[in-house]
Amino acid sequence: MIERYSQYQADLAVTERNMLCPEDCDAPGCQLSEVIVEVSLFDLIRLSLALNTPVSSLFLNHCHFGFQKYELNPRYLRLLIKLEKPCHFLQKSRCKVQGSKPLNCVLFPEYHQIIDLIPELAKRPVFNRFPCLKSEIAVSNERSKALKKLKKMNNREEALSCYFLLGIPSFIIDSKPVAEQLKRSILKSKSFTVRDYDRLLKEELKTTGLFDGIMDKVALLDTRQQMESFFSQLEDKALIRSLLEKMAKPEIVFKLDGNRLKPMKRHLQRPEIIFM
Repeated sequence: MIERYSQYQADLAVTERNMLCPEDCDAPGCQLSEVIVEVSLFDLIRLSLALNTPVSSLFLNHCHFGFQKYELNPRYLRLLIKLEKPCHFLQKSRCKVQGSKPLNCVLFPEYHQIIDLIPELAKRPVFNRFPCLKSEIAVSNERSKALKKLKKMNNREEALSCYFLLGIPSFIIDSKPVAEQLKRSILKSKSFTVRDYDRLLKEELKTTGLFDGIMDKVALLDTRQQMESFFSQLEDKALIRSLLEKMAKPEIVFKLDGNRLKPMKRHLQRPEIIFM
């Protein structure tokens, strides 16, 4: 199933693809930690097969757990797997794994063009270095259909990945209890990066045992049998439907309470992911 499924995605990725990275682009999206590139375990499996490298090795050497703010309420953060920056697959200003790169990399920036997010992105200082955002991007109807299919597949993969690792399709954290500590850390530091923010939050979360056993789960995917089993869950329509519903409208938010995470009922509307 893996090869058939992955080949279908690869075909979608090149459907009427006319956009090429400008020659003067220095790949800011691949270098800046402020630009979040979320990866799923399915992305890592595809890379694993292409590079003949264990999934666990890719996870350890190319990724880290990080957080993304909700656009409508920055108090809440979503835990996700982020690609390391600068991306280790970047060779000069070009991608070394072009044919196997994460789906979020495939989707940017054309998908953002078809859902009319480019004007909003262009206003943000972090995107000033992106020459591809300086003018409208031409996307054909067939290309648009292909990208929308890839986006739906990516949503399913991200939901199932989070569920596999954390038992919930969208892990949302109330950041208020640790906000004061973060503010104190910012005052002590002349420079404070997104990675620093992630690190401080993770240090707090480690005491809860949240990350215990994560690598054991990831290491299961180093075997072909477990890869196949994991991919087969994408065909469980009832499971995927339930996960997508809970990911789109999370009903549980976790709050740090001492050295434990306390689940609380909340009804949040998950906004469109702005970048990758």
